[in-house]
Amino acid sequence: MLLGIDVGGTFTDAVVIQDGQVLASAKTPTTHGELLAGIITVIDKVLTNIDRVAIRRVALSTTIVTNALIEGKIDQVALLLLPGPGLNLEGLTPGQPHFLSGYTDHRGREQAALVKQEVITVCHELGGMQAAAVVGKFAVRNPAQEQQVASWVQEYLKPAQITSGAELSGSLNYLRRINSAYYNSAVWRIFTNFAAAIETAIVERGIAAPVYILKADGGTLPLPAAQNRPVETIFTGPAASVLGIMALANPEESAISLDIGGTSTDIALWQNGVPLLAPGGASVNNYPTAVRSFWLCSVGIGGDSYVRREDTGLLVGPMRRGPAMASGGAEPAVTDALRVAGLIDYGDEALAKKAMASVAASNQTPADAAWETLRVAVNTVCQAIGAMLSEQAARPVYKVEDIVHGETFTPELLIGVGGAARGLAPLVAEQLSIPWQVPPGYMVANAIGAASARPTTEITLRADSAEGYYTVPELGIKQPVDKRKFSLAAAWTAAEAHLAQRAAAGGIADAAQVSERVYEEEFNVIRGFNTIGKIMTCKLQLKPGVLMPVQAGEAGNEQ
Repeated sequence: MLLGIDVGGTFTDAVVIQDGQVLASAKTPTTHGELLAGIITVIDKVLTNIDRVAIRRVALSTTIVTNALIEGKIDQVALLLLPGPGLNLEGLTPGQPHFLSGYTDHRGREQAALVKQEVITVCHELGGMQAAAVVGKFAVRNPAQEQQVASWVQEYLKPAQITSGAELSGSLNYLRRINSAYYNSAVWRIFTNFAAAIETAIVERGIAAPVYILKADGGTLPLPAAQNRPVETIFTGPAASVLGIMALANPEESAISLDIGGTSTDIALWQNGVPLLAPGGASVNNYPTAVRSFWLCSVGIGGDSYVRREDTGLLVGPMRRGPAMASGGAEPAVTDALRVAGLIDYGDEALAKKAMASVAASNQTPADAAWETLRVAVNTVCQAIGAMLSEQAARPVYKVEDIVHGETFTPELLIGVGGAARGLAPLVAEQLSIPWQVPPGYMVANAIGAASARPTTEITLRADSAEGYYTVPELGIKQPVDKRKFSLAAAWTAAEAHLAQRAAAGGIADAAQVSERVYEEEFNVIRGFNTIGKIMTCKLQLKPGVLMPVQAGEAGNEQ
């Protein structure tokens, strides 16, 4: 059995899945002051009459990192950079960077030596800081200098956490690696404390299964591994909804998916049966990172979005003032409009009519006000979808095959999940003039997505046969090779072995069965009109996705 838990902005949900069937589900209000309390409550609810010994995995989608970043409750970070010549990074990074001598070139060859005294001086200046990040521009080609600086920082600053940029990403984008490393260290303490509390709560409830945390790209990390890379757990709520749709509906045509919760609607685009990924990686506080993430847009329209009438007209969202009046709240909300319009059958109809009457114009009935509310909400969502479609159409094309065989993204289906999906999704689809679907289990799709998420990890191997070595930056490896015999095929073989090694260290078995090649590059090294070797790059990952399709009860109508 699999236990999945999703901490949303309004509710915390949990499901138990066995052999692709939802055995039990539960829902409780999210406790924003102390997330752990709500998680414990929903676990206790969902495990009623469930054999806890039979649970073999717990997977959690949590807002702990996202909330810490939004609220600014993060640690200060000693940011030490090895930039070499090139871009001036002043003002481009979170925190205050400290620039060090020492430089490795684009082929991984040391061009300037480190100066240990510089590191010691910075450590003395920053004495007392409990978090640090060390990032070299070309450390993905040779992590030796980055590793040496990190060891000196550990010796003289003694922080609780040091993040090396190359361990988080094997990609070249230096600025993204800097920001990823900075935020990874900044949230490390709060995530580590949360992880320890989760482990204790799970054990106290008689569950012996390993705990996994969802990542922004839809994969999962074992909890011990996530404690070293907590930045990868940002935006896990939207990722959970994408995986929930993959498990419940698995669209093969070009599609738009909406996760319509109490506070917001998360929008994703699907093409050729897979959700699109954010180009380059996710952004945190407007700083680009190297964290792989689904391409998502969040808009402040949900079932509990506050409805009010002002001088400019009727306004819906983006704030929430508690639950809708139909659900016992004090202020009008979108759910009240859905109830009055007859699009949902839960909540107190009399209170919903009272809510809509309070925002009605002088010549409107409560029903008129309800439909006006829904038009405003649907227009807001459709505008966000239109912006995503325009951005998708404007993306640059880099490869000849994309020019020749490239597809124009034209949505053919809209899929809705989340509490308000049954009411709002058909209205959005009608405005877009496409069919719609609200699959069974839509109310707890995010928890289903967390429970069924496949464990993932990735590695990047870069070989320089002219110099006689390859590196795997995520593992801190620099390995000698035979200059004359090492080939691209040998590079892929080595990459597969290292991926299996990293997967096994994270508790992931059978890595070869779900691995996929993400990127490949090979070019000659020329010196004196002679080819003296090759530069080869291989990127390999365990493919994100779901372990199985999931069957659940209660479906919305389809069209």
